[in-house]
Amino acid sequence: MSLLSVENLAKSYGLEPLFESLTFGLLPGEKVALIGRNGTGKSTMLKIIAGLVPADKGTVALNKDARVVYVGQQDDLNPLDTVLEAAFSDKEDPAVQSVKVYEALIHGDDTADDFSDKLQDAISTIDQYQAWDLESKAAAILGKLGIDDLNQKVGSLSGGMRKRVSLAAALIRQADLLILDEPTNHLDLESIEWLEEYLNKDALSLILVTHDRYFMDKVCNRIIELDQGKVFKYEGNYAYYLEKKAEREQIEAVELQKNRNLFKKELEWMRRQPKARTTKARYRIDAFDDLSGKVKGKKEIGELDLRVGMERLGKKIVEADNLSKSFADKQVLAPFSYVFQRGERLGLIGPNGSGKSTFLKLITGELGSDTGTLDVGPTIRFGYFRQQEENFNPNERVIDHVKAKAEVITTGDGQSMGPSKFLELFQFT
Repeated sequence: MSLLSVENLAKSYGLEPLFESLTFGLLPGEKVALIGRNGTGKSTMLKIIAGLVPADKGTVALNKDARVVYVGQQDDLNPLDTVLEAAFSDKEDPAVQSVKVYEALIHGDDTADDFSDKLQDAISTIDQYQAWDLESKAAAILGKLGIDDLNQKVGSLSGGMRKRVSLAAALIRQADLLILDEPTNHLDLESIEWLEEYLNKDALSLILVTHDRYFMDKVCNRIIELDQGKVFKYEGNYAYYLEKKAEREQIEAVELQKNRNLFKKELEWMRRQPKARTTKARYRIDAFDDLSGKVKGKKEIGELDLRVGMERLGKKIVEADNLSKSFADKQVLAPFSYVFQRGERLGLIGPNGSGKSTFLKLITGELGSDTGTLDVGPTIRFGYFRQQEENFNPNERVIDHVKAKAEVITTGDGQSMGPSKFLELFQFT
């Protein structure tokens, strides 16, 4: 019996359709990766399935009483909650809420007349959902994800640690269908390996979006591709998908060339004879219109071009001398000294919460250090791409946002161009 059935789904933003007439299903225990280029609607599709975004057309049908849990790319945790409170923050999960109520009654000072009734109701609900071990399960999952202090505030956590809390909150809820959007973003290798093992449980049904092909190969047994508004299904891992996709594209290329050759022939015929003449077969005109749509509907998509230009640099880049940083009684950076050289490309690694983002903020001067000095060369300008996206104005055009940064952009190979041409390198047509 199907767990999830998606029928003729369509979604557009403005005049541009993301996808149309998409149909696929998911059986219990299946683990599906939803893949496709950026902008094809993968995250939107997940939100529609989770009931967070309405579709323009079509239906999403879930098996009766199926519990769906969704984890997005950005968390919505309350910074004032403790880690444990955040893990139990789902107000719609009766098992989670019954445990919260029970803990509050046991550890609180409630002396109301209905105290016994409240306690009995909480116990009955916990019994119903077999949730007595839910808190210990949450602590165990958080521990596996590297979070041992359950009383620390969410607001004090790094981006990677917050991602772990969001994952833990989802995993303790015993979902029938788990929906994950880029679950490995901001996770370190150890956490990713543990998550792979956890998601490989036979009974767990899963649909996810990820750009991590190794994670996908370890976890998923089916692949669904969104490509130019259509859906293509593959039974197997990522290597199998690449093989079958290449075969499909080769067949499509041959078919497209045939259609183009036929289109040229039919176009000459259409131009030779006025449309109004009754001697022209109606069926041939209809066939020409259909053929025209097939030829024009295939978009040529280029590769994303990330050529980065550098300004003329002086001899001094950045010199760090005995920089250190602590938060309360936790030291995240012991005294550190380094002279950054022109043209260096450095990778910064370490477990979540070890201070990588703090380090970047120290080097760029966004955050002050406790000790030491930072000497930045007079010609240096920082380009800083953060974990959290900008607070974009949703009513502003893409080109206007870029123009506000620069009217002329120089790429890595020395070309100068305006914002419009530059955006084309990032596939904004």
